[in-house]
Amino acid sequence: MVIIHGRRRRSVALAVRSRYALYALNFVLALHLALVAYYMSTFLVDKGFPQEFVGVLYAVGSMLTLVSIAFAPYFLRRLGNYTNILSLGLLELLTFTGFVFLDNLVFVFGVFLLAFVIPALIAFSLDIFLEGFTKSESNTGGVRGIFLTISNLAWVGAPLAGGYIVSGGNFDLLFVVSALLFVPFIFIAASQLEYFRDPRYIQLDIHKFLRSLKNSKNLRGVFAASFLLRFFFGIMVIYLPLYIYGTLGMPLSSIGVMISVATIAYVILEIPLGKLADLYWGEKEILILGFAIIAITTGALSFLVTTSVLTWTVWLFATRIGAAMIEISTEGYFFKHVEADDADDVSAFRMLYPLAYIVSPLFGTIILFFIPLQFIFLATALVMLSGISFAAILNDTK
Repeated sequence: MVIIHGRRRRSVALAVRSRYALYALNFVLALHLALVAYYMSTFLVDKGFPQEFVGVLYAVGSMLTLVSIAFAPYFLRRLGNYTNILSLGLLELLTFTGFVFLDNLVFVFGVFLLAFVIPALIAFSLDIFLEGFTKSESNTGGVRGIFLTISNLAWVGAPLAGGYIVSGGNFDLLFVVSALLFVPFIFIAASQLEYFRDPRYIQLDIHKFLRSLKNSKNLRGVFAASFLLRFFFGIMVIYLPLYIYGTLGMPLSSIGVMISVATIAYVILEIPLGKLADLYWGEKEILILGFAIIAITTGALSFLVTTSVLTWTVWLFATRIGAAMIEISTEGYFFKHVEADDADDVSAFRMLYPLAYIVSPLFGTIILFFIPLQFIFLATALVMLSGISFAAILNDTK
């Protein structure tokens, strides 16, 4: 009995230590990506891609990401999650280094596609690790809240730093710094995750999943809600810099300031909301309110013609309040219903990100044929309103 209790204590201690390592890995990954995310569309235009078709490049990258995540369980079965994440980490480092040395548009696009696909696969791998090291579903919301908040902390300062680095058009330095920031990821993963025991990975059966989606209103609702949030992110990442920099004429450094401050909303809200959802409220009410807030505030952006950094920051912060409520609610709700060996469900959930990045840029490309760039935010707000109906069909966890 003493031996059993001793093993159990060691198992719990290992799980806790591994969760801390995963928090650190998520922070490093987010820091590495947040530095460049809001400047990538401007970088592509600077390299010679027409502004109107930048969205198409994102859509192609998202299609490849979608396929890659669908087949992720196949590679996990053969490599194991530990080898998988180390391999992806090294490839990510090489990819960002490649941006510095390439000028040919075809090669730039190829590297851009890799830079789009690999982080999504790394995030999927981290999900599997975190679910495996979370022993109790009753604290899933709290654990996910910390995981997301740690990631969002990186977004508080990284876009600001990225804006100052790239303010003189120095994209090469931006990518070098981003690559260097990613180096600790490989060392932390190599030293802290080797004891992970791989579950049985199940390949996603699309037909079976679609039947489940049809038969389960809860699954349908949470997937739709998460998709809409990713759709919002896609519009913001691609078109916000193009509007603020290209139309209003504000400097790129101002985008970093605004996004950094706006991201504080995630840091403030997601941990307490995750715990409140675990203990008292459930996710449904938070989700409905989040969609109402994000729709109203996103629509308002279309009527901001000022170049005041303070005004834009306030309104972007307000949109992120809604986004934070949606993010923690969808993550908590979904992961309360899956285990570490549900890799097929996790892969389907993570496929929503690239799927949204296919739909959102194509949506933007089509919309811009009919309306000025300024009103893409109003069109996005109308789409986000539909999230209220999807949230309303969920059976709450409380």
